[in-house]
Amino acid sequence: MISCYVIGELHTVESLCMYINDYPLTQLKGYSVQRPESFDAVYSIRPDIVFVDVVFLSGSNGWLERIKQFSSIVLVSENTEMAFEAFEHSAFDFLIRPVTFNRFAKTINKFDHLTQLAHGVQGTKKQQVIDSFFIKADAKGLKEFLIKCDQLIYIQAMQNYVVLHMENNQRFSCHNTMKEMEDGLPSACFSRIHKSYIISDEKITAIEGNTVMLNGNETNKLLIGSTYRKAFFEKKAQKMIKKKAIVQIFSYSRLAEALITFGGILIKVQSMYEINIQF
Repeated sequence: MISCYVIGELHTVESLCMYINDYPLTQLKGYSVQRPESFDAVYSIRPDIVFVDVVFLSGSNGWLERIKQFSSIVLVSENTEMAFEAFEHSAFDFLIRPVTFNRFAKTINKFDHLTQLAHGVQGTKKQQVIDSFFIKADAKGLKEFLIKCDQLIYIQAMQNYVVLHMENNQRFSCHNTMKEMEDGLPSACFSRIHKSYIISDEKITAIEGNTVMLNGNETNKLLIGSTYRKAFFEKKAQKMIKKKAIVQIFSYSRLAEALITFGGILIKVQSMYEINIQF
């Protein structure tokens, strides 16, 4: 799911938020109808894409530069003359107002495609250790064991070595540090949840509060450390099936349709300029 935030005038915010809520690849995280005093509100959310109306780009744009550190920027303008401005701000894309749904979808699809390509490049860096890896079972390195990743449940740090807890109650120990194990294992399949634990994501049975159960075994119920909690739950959220939230946006056009009863006459205001009287 691609998280989005919108900063712009009311008509820009209204249309883009509607598109974001309706499109299956996007999730609306928030919006602002005024120029932000700082980037704190957006920083706490860290959306993938921030849509910014160019009317807010006058004067100092330090807040925009800071947002670009963690989000892709899409600038929105009513004319093509601001396209160079988008280039100057290293924007990911540039949209002409009024933005059509098809043009919005093209931007999202391009972002999704490039993100998948980037993840593919990162994944190939550790492709050689996805299926299995070797460990030295003694300090002299005379004996080595092949560890299959699909049989590894979790890794536990001891004093000056680590223990690999496997299926069928097997255990292997090696004189490696947790940092070495974390760097050697693919992050897409394993998670560091504590200074003493690295777990296999595929072995997670349940998560309750700040504990995680592995392989359906109560003895494999491990604590999630505060240092690693945020990263772990963000990773877990990517696999969560979510109910799409609907963000209510104040709009005069939406308030225009109302029912008014006066003197036994029902008046339905269909728009800001048309009144239908029913007797």
